[in-house]
Order: sequence, then C-alpha cells, then structure tokens
Amino acid sequence: MINYEWQFPNFEVNSENEVKTIHWRYTATEGEYSASIYGSCGGSEGMDFDTMTKDHAIMCVTENQSVEDMQSNLSAQIEKQKNPDTVSRTKEF
Repeated sequence: MINYEWQFPNFEVNSENEVKTIHWRYTATEGEYSASIYGSCGGSEGMDFDTMTKDHAIMCVTENQSVEDMQSNLSAQIEKQKNPDTVSRTKEF
C-alpha cells in the first residue's frame, strides 16, 4: 500500500502577511521505495499566513492539479523503481 504525504517547506509572504507563493512537495512511500513531486502555487487573494491551514495549502495546489493524476505519477515512479527497465553495471578493463 502506498502512503501519500503533503509537505509545505516554505511560504512567501508580503509585508501585510498575505501568502503570495506556497512551495509544496507530495511524497509517496511504499516500503523501501519512495517518490516525490514538488512545485509552487500562488496563494489565494487575501490568504493570511497566520490563519492559513494545511487544508488551505492543499486546496491551492489541487485547484490546478488533480490529486489522482499526481498519485498515478508517483505510483508509476515507485513501480519503475521496483521493476527497472535498465540497471547500472560497471566493468573494469
């Protein structure tokens, strides 16, 4: 089973404490395998940093991106880690 987790490592705010940019990361973990995607989005008009919640931040990201598409992308990355198309090998001459 894949577990998904949101992280919001940084927020850019103006002098009036309004969130202008939210930096995010969405991570999937299944046992020893993990994958993540990241990006940023603009804060909603008048979004106050002090009263903003994690749900507000998630809503900002998902207004323009489908959670289902993001999870499908991450799931595919994990599957590729489990069953790689290629492997790295070395050879000394």
